[in-house]
Amino acid sequence: MSPSTPTDDEDMAYRVAALPLEYGETRINQLFTRGYNRYVVDGEDQPEDLVNDVERFGTAAFKEQVRVDAAEEPFVDEPGTLAVLATLSAICVKENPKFEHASPRNIQVLYDIRELYVNNLASLMHAHGDGSLQQDIADVLYSKEPGEDGPHPGRVCTGITEMPEFGDGLYLEIPMAAASRKCLVREDESSTGNDDGGEILTRVKDNNLYVPVGDFDSKYRDYAERAFKKLLRVQEDGLSDDQLSWLTTNESAITERIDRFLETGHHERIWRNWDRGERTIRVLRRALSDAPDDVAQKGEFHTAKELYRAVTAYDAEDEWESSVTDWISSPSSLAKTLADHESHSAVTIDRDGRVNTYRIGRAGTGAEQIEVREIEDLFELPCMANMEERLHEKKPVRKDLYNFARMVMWLPQYQDSSLDEIVADLKDVFSRWPWYDEQETEYQVRYEFSNTIDGDTPLPMNCDNDDLQRYCIGQDQCPYSIWGSLPFPDEMYEQVEEESAGPAEQF
Repeated sequence: MSPSTPTDDEDMAYRVAALPLEYGETRINQLFTRGYNRYVVDGEDQPEDLVNDVERFGTAAFKEQVRVDAAEEPFVDEPGTLAVLATLSAICVKENPKFEHASPRNIQVLYDIRELYVNNLASLMHAHGDGSLQQDIADVLYSKEPGEDGPHPGRVCTGITEMPEFGDGLYLEIPMAAASRKCLVREDESSTGNDDGGEILTRVKDNNLYVPVGDFDSKYRDYAERAFKKLLRVQEDGLSDDQLSWLTTNESAITERIDRFLETGHHERIWRNWDRGERTIRVLRRALSDAPDDVAQKGEFHTAKELYRAVTAYDAEDEWESSVTDWISSPSSLAKTLADHESHSAVTIDRDGRVNTYRIGRAGTGAEQIEVREIEDLFELPCMANMEERLHEKKPVRKDLYNFARMVMWLPQYQDSSLDEIVADLKDVFSRWPWYDEQETEYQVRYEFSNTIDGDTPLPMNCDNDDLQRYCIGQDQCPYSIWGSLPFPDEMYEQVEEESAGPAEQF
């Protein structure tokens, strides 16, 4: 008898969906197969139904009430289908051109999709089976760490039961011999207002510990959030380029919802840690860019009165921009707004004169500047220095190469150069590495230069990019930032605003 798989066994599907960190890619892909099988009718794939459900899941994740309700009533009624819809929705978001240069950590939409997945999974598990699945999960959540007296040979959780003598609710029963430090549960400090650790809620009886099931729910939520990341990675790795292209070409509802939020200025629905003051600074920068030089200029100090003239003359493009300009009703209100946002890296206030003056610059201008006379000067950036050292040991991955080429594309001295000149200079730099092959490098560099986005020169990666993080020394320690330290032209930063509309802290 062949072993059961998540594809054909519901209990196994629940276990893999609930504990994917404990299983390999084969089991997870079998779970996905179970989900995909729902879109096969009489042997025929039903791709339109799949896309419709992906869009339904992805757009529902924007709604807070749907995410909350899913914890009580499943939004999707089957674990394999849930895993497929949640991961494909997240992939549609990650592939959106608006997020090409954004770190997933900054994309609020991905967190919303994950929350809907976690809540949905929790309600599915509560309704499924006789509690044995919860016992399996408890075995993982409360097991001993490797160095903590070694693993317990028996079950960590021997039951989930009521204990009236300890109070209302259910308790996890854990033998003392299997107990780990994770079983010690205290009352939430935030609810008591005490910082002394709170009352111990774990109870002891007959050589067993009894852990309130509320702690299980909290610990499992943390686990499920990490588990979703693994599901997403396996799904991404399993999709071919053609399948990914098909998905992103046919999906439209999630993309349209994202576009609508950005067009209407609801950036906080899209980006994490969005500062509402960011909208005001963004409009001021655009107003200064549009203003005649004899009125005001970006990067120069001006009085509030001069800046106000630029704002009143600015022809707002969107409704949200109009709401910002309408709100700035006078030079004094503009001065107050800038004082409120003085901590913003793009705002500088000079109070030394008789009248305060204000400079609206590019965010991140506090980063140490680098003068780039030749391509080798890019290695002054610590991340690029680390990359340079690694390339002596290993061939580059494609993303290393295209980021290198994109940086050079945007350097001022190459703006008017011919492609042949740029390729020759890049080949000269690349020839220092042992893997260098003249013909191959020339082909790759020319390919990167031809790979535009709707005719626009692609942006170089910034510091938040996960691929660049491999070479990063730590943003808190680094005095530089790629978009803030290199002498890129204003056109690049204007493209950044148009394409990403992300938080200016990224600069």
